[in-house]
Amino acid sequence: MLKTERSLVMAKSGSEAERWRVVIGGIICQFCCGMLYSWSIYKKPIINAMGWGEGAVSLTFSIATLMIPIIMIPAGRMLPKKGPTFVEFIGAICLTVGLLISSQAKSVGMLYLGYGFLGGAGVGFCYGVPIATCARWFPDKRGLITGLSVAGFGLGSIVYAPIATSLIATYGPFKTFMVQGIVTIIGIAVGAPLMKWAPDGYMPPGWVPSAVAQAAATNHQYTPSEMVKTKQYWFLLIMYLFANMSGLMVIGHASPIAQQVAGLTAAEAGLIVSVLAIANTAGRFIAGAATDKFGAGKVVAFIYIVDAVLLLSLKFMTNFGLIALGIGGLAVCFGSMMGSYPSLVMDYFGPKFASVNYALVFLAYGIGGVLGPQIASVSLAKYNGSYNVSFVIIGISCIIGMVMAIISKRPEAPKESIKA
Repeated sequence: MLKTERSLVMAKSGSEAERWRVVIGGIICQFCCGMLYSWSIYKKPIINAMGWGEGAVSLTFSIATLMIPIIMIPAGRMLPKKGPTFVEFIGAICLTVGLLISSQAKSVGMLYLGYGFLGGAGVGFCYGVPIATCARWFPDKRGLITGLSVAGFGLGSIVYAPIATSLIATYGPFKTFMVQGIVTIIGIAVGAPLMKWAPDGYMPPGWVPSAVAQAAATNHQYTPSEMVKTKQYWFLLIMYLFANMSGLMVIGHASPIAQQVAGLTAAEAGLIVSVLAIANTAGRFIAGAATDKFGAGKVVAFIYIVDAVLLLSLKFMTNFGLIALGIGGLAVCFGSMMGSYPSLVMDYFGPKFASVNYALVFLAYGIGGVLGPQIASVSLAKYNGSYNVSFVIIGISCIIGMVMAIISKRPEAPKESIKA
């Protein structure tokens, strides 16, 4: 009994300033990791400088995209044992070393090793840490805070892209990799020490949980091995795959889609890409906050509806204003999924093991990053340079995702848990 009382005292400790300091640290770290997503700025200058093939150079970013969710799993296991600062520094070292190797790349293989494998691994170590850490400190604002955390990641690419463009024009892509590596290690060295792991069962002083929050708090806390045995895990994985296919197809092909569908010039299409980046970041924050008010399940189902409508209407958006609305709307949806899914996973399986559980669901990101752009490329090749078939295929996938979101419910606690 004394041990329980002591745990409750610990769970209620921590000032308001302390927990917001954790959020600031998390946003700084996410910002530094998000700079890796400025890859499109580097691609053509590298091709022009080295004469390597576009397909070979493009594979670099695909490798990084696949590495992120894979590395998130061991990083999530390490987080409760070693703490967020330690895990962030492991990621910072991987990411920085990867960028420094990229700065010296004399072959595509060195680029794969540096930016692809080590860069992706570094982000994999860093990305899930602020999400899980901040959520533990804010059971009263979980959706808002996870949305803020992942918005920091999107903000990194928005702010850094024009800076990188200027640096590349002056110093070339490889020296710019070195600058990015230095900024990364300094930024994470500032942000990582601000984060610390909240005690189990932490509640902000004076906060009275709602009936829904109390029910969620007392719900069974699923270990990763228990979670993957539930049908709900596979539902969330497939649903998230559809969302990532949609978002990553648009991110990978935004400029050519705008040119092919609406007949825009390359310069006009470049403006659409800027709209996409801002919309993606805004969606992460907006949807994260919406989950606190309406519930993550309802928000996710609504996003799938909007996703499907926009995808199935995209071929009719034949001028600048309409295509900006369509691609911007799809980017908002993609960002919204990034902001909503951490809360959805915690609603279903509890926050205690969220660092690994969300990583296992986030595997859909790596798969979607391959399938979405590939479906678009096949549509172009097989149907006379048209994206229309890819819009239909992925639009129908989002309709299926919406139905799955509506019928999926939180799993019932295992019988042995109920007996205990």
